[in-house]
Amino acid sequence: MSEAQVDSGGRSLSKSVIYGLLMGGGFLLSVLWIKELFIPVAGVAAAAGAWELATAIRTKGWYVPHIPVLFGGLAIMPVTYWFGSKGQWLAALVTITASIIWRLGHIFFEKRAGETFTAKQVFRDISAAAFVIIYLPLTCSFIVLLLSLQTDGLGTAINGGYWVVTSITTVALIDTTGYLVGRKWGRTPFAPRVSPKKTWEGFAGAVIVGGSASVLFSVELLHRGWLFGLLLASCLMFTSIMGDLSESLIKRDLGIKDMSSWLPGHGGVVDRLDSHLPSAIIVYLLATLPIDLPF
Repeated sequence: MSEAQVDSGGRSLSKSVIYGLLMGGGFLLSVLWIKELFIPVAGVAAAAGAWELATAIRTKGWYVPHIPVLFGGLAIMPVTYWFGSKGQWLAALVTITASIIWRLGHIFFEKRAGETFTAKQVFRDISAAAFVIIYLPLTCSFIVLLLSLQTDGLGTAINGGYWVVTSITTVALIDTTGYLVGRKWGRTPFAPRVSPKKTWEGFAGAVIVGGSASVLFSVELLHRGWLFGLLLASCLMFTSIMGDLSESLIKRDLGIKDMSSWLPGHGGVVDRLDSHLPSAIIVYLLATLPIDLPF
C-alpha cells in the first residue's frame, strides 16, 4: 500500500472511505425507508460502543461488567422510541442498577481466597459502569428520541427521521471534511495537547461544508429557514468538536489510540460515535424548543 493511501496514524484512507460509505448507506436506508429500522441500528451501535469502552476501562484494572452494559445498550433504544423520555431515563436507571448488582455479585461469588476489596475500589467500579451507560447508550438514545418526534417546539407536525438525517449527516460531513482538509492542508494545530492532528485549516473546511449542509437540510427537509440552519450549524460545530476532543481525552487517559479495530479504517465504534453523541442532545433540544426565527 502506498504512503498516500495511509494517514499518519496508520489508517487506510481507502478503507476508511469504503466502510464509511457502507455505514452511511445503511443508515440512510434504515431512516428513509422504514424509520423504525434505525432503532436496532442505533441499539447495536450503542451496545457495541459500550462494550468497547467497558473493555478499555477494564484494561486499567477497573471492573465494568460487559453483560449489563451490552443488553442495556440494546434495550434503551426501543424503550426510548416507544415510551419517550420517561422510558429512556427509566431504562438507563435499570441498566445502571443491574451493573451495580452484577458488580456486587461478582465480588461476593467470585472473590478468591485472601482477596479483599475496599469501599473506594467498589465505588470506583460502580462509577465507571455508570459513566459508560450515561456516556454511550443514554446519550445515543437522544437520537432515537428525536426520531420519535411528531411535532416540534412550535407545535408543527414534523418527520423525526428528517431531523435524524440532518443531525447525523451534518456531523459526518463536519468530521470528514475536517479530517480530509486537515490531512491535506493542515499546518496549524487546533488542540495540540489533546488531539495533535486536528488543525485550524481542517476546522475552516468543516465550517464551510458543515454550514452549507446544515442550511440546505434546514431549508429543504426541516422547512425552518436558512437562519435556523446557521444556528444549527454553529451548535453542531461546537458539539462535534467537543465530542471528538472529549473522546480523545478518554483515550489519552486510558493510554490507547483507538477504542478497538472493529471498523477498518475507522478504529472502533466509539471513535465514530464520539461527535454524534453530544450533537444528538443539542439537535433534540433545538427541535423541541419554541424557536421561531424570521428567515
